[in-house]
Order: sequence, then C-alpha cells, then structure tokens
Amino acid sequence: MGKIRKLERYKRYKGNKRNKRNNRNEKIFIITLLIVFMTIVYYPNKNSVVEKNKLNLDIIIPLGKKHASSFNANIKFYKKYLNYTNLIILSQSDSFELIEKDNSIKFINENTLISKEAINKFLQAERSVNIIRDYWYEQQFLKMAYSRICKNEYYLIWDADTIPIKSIPLFENDHPFFDMKIEHHIPYFQAMERLLPNLKLSDMSYISEHQIIKTEYMKNLLDEIENNSKLKGKFFWEKILMAINLNDLNYSGFSEYETYGTFVDTRYPNFYNHRKWFSFRYGTNFFNNASNLNENDIIWLSKDFHAISFEKWDICKFNEQNLDIVKNSSLQKKYTPNIFFDNFNLILSEYKKN
Repeated sequence: MGKIRKLERYKRYKGNKRNKRNNRNEKIFIITLLIVFMTIVYYPNKNSVVEKNKLNLDIIIPLGKKHASSFNANIKFYKKYLNYTNLIILSQSDSFELIEKDNSIKFINENTLISKEAINKFLQAERSVNIIRDYWYEQQFLKMAYSRICKNEYYLIWDADTIPIKSIPLFENDHPFFDMKIEHHIPYFQAMERLLPNLKLSDMSYISEHQIIKTEYMKNLLDEIENNSKLKGKFFWEKILMAINLNDLNYSGFSEYETYGTFVDTRYPNFYNHRKWFSFRYGTNFFNNASNLNENDIIWLSKDFHAISFEKWDICKFNEQNLDIVKNSSLQKKYTPNIFFDNFNLILSEYKKN
C-alpha cells in the first residue's frame, strides 16, 4: 500500500509539474504574441521611411513652351534622385513633341484643367486688367487643380526649372515633409488673408520649388476657397485672382506653396514633418542649363544644396567665363559652394589676375 501511495503522489507531482510547465508555456506564447502585435501596431517600422517613399507617387510638372526645349536635360536628375511612378507633364499639346518619349512620362493637356484664355477673360471682366504673367499664375493653379483628378493619396509638385542633386526622402515615419526656407513676400500673405482669414503663419517659408501634396488636404483647401462668399467667382482660381492686390497682379501676388503649407499646418497641425531646405536659385547665371553639369559638379554642389534652379528671369545673364570658373576643379576643392558663390566677385578678380 505504501508503494501505491508513493506512486500516486509521484504521478500527481509529475502532473502538477507538467501543468505548471504548460501554463508557463502558454503565458510565454501569449506574451510573445502581444509583443509582436505591439511592435507592428504601435512602434514605427525601421523601414517605414523606405516603404513610404516607394508608394505610388506621381510627379506633377506644369511645363511652358519656353522651358520645354531645355527640360530633357532635367529628366535624368528626376530619375536618379526621386522615387516616382509617373512623371506627369501638364502642358499645351505643342510642347509634347519637344519632350523625349519614355514609358514613365505621361502628358495631360493643361486646357482640360485650366486655360490661360479663361484666366485672361476673367481678369478682363472682373478686374479690368490684362496681365503679362498669366502663365505664372496658371501653372500654380494647375498644380492645385490636379488634386481633383488625382487617384493617389499623395502627389509631388515640382517646378520645371529646378532639378534635385541628391536623394530626397519625402516621408519619415509615414508622414510627409514640408521643406522650409527663409522668405517672406508680403503680397502672398495679404492674398491668403482674404482667401482664408485667421490662418496660423509660420516663421519659415514653404516655398521650396517642390512640395509633397496630400490629395485630400489640397481638395479641402480648394473647397474652402470656393466657399468664401466674400470674393467674386465660382472656381478657386477665380477667387484667388480676386484676392490679389491689383498692383501685384503683374508681379508675384500669390503662392500655391505658401498657401497650401499654411493651410495644412493650421488645419492639420503636426501631420507634416518639417526640415530646412537649401537650393541654389542662380543656376542659369553660372551653368546656363542642367546639361552643363557633370558628376563632379553635382558632388560639389550637393555639399551645400539639395536642388538647383535655372530661372529664365535671372537679372545677371549667363556668360562663358562664369561657367569656366565655377567648373574649375581646383576652385571646387578649395571652396565649398556657399563660400564660392558668396565671394564670387572676389574669386573672379583673383582668377583674372592669375
């Protein structure tokens, strides 16, 4: 009997031990599942920046005919430094033939969204003025109007006269970037105040020659502008033209970048990340166009800048001597781009002496 009791106690002991082990294993399994779940749901994935930057993203570029001939030199920079699905060009049909053919390049006739003729007709009727900068306003309106036909969550607007010169991540932890600069052009804010009163202004500027647009937010901006009953017009672009000071219509009276950025940071605070953006706006003066840039130039310029603009209205005209000096390898080794351009006249004088 004693042996039977000992055997029964031993079986109970083993059973209890087995049950404790099973319970412990179940607890470990449940805790492991909870950790995995929390990691996926609550903590940012290390690859979130990479994955978000690979989303179905199109670049939207309004292209006037005066930029079309030099635009082909820009395309290789978009391909190298930006992640995108399609490059969508908004232009007149007679500009399409000047662009190299590529499967990733799509064309939309700008007149299907907004036309210069409609802009001029409205200005003559409502403001009794003819302006010479009609396309300058139209290309801004085209970038905004694209939101109403866009099928994707985001799109990237990019100025046709600007090229990236280094890789540019557009998102971090699933949130897009606003690239900020130092600028404050008063007429932009005067027009903005008439369009959308009481927006919260930033100490920095959203004007960076490009902008990642959340389609929903841009459509909401257009709706709010069109719901402003204090301004004449039916469409958002008509109300914008009415909000601009009459004296500023032939100059720079409105900025789509400044308006969208200010609107979003007021209505949807903390959705966008912010970082400083450094671009060189005098590419025309020194290089004439992007085709004159070689790999060494890009490596040098990218030390201080994210992008270069080749603006047609540059006051200082391009000359070959500028090109020779700026491409001089010994000077590139001696000076950083910022120091070089800030002291160009002095460097030019020394260069001539030697």
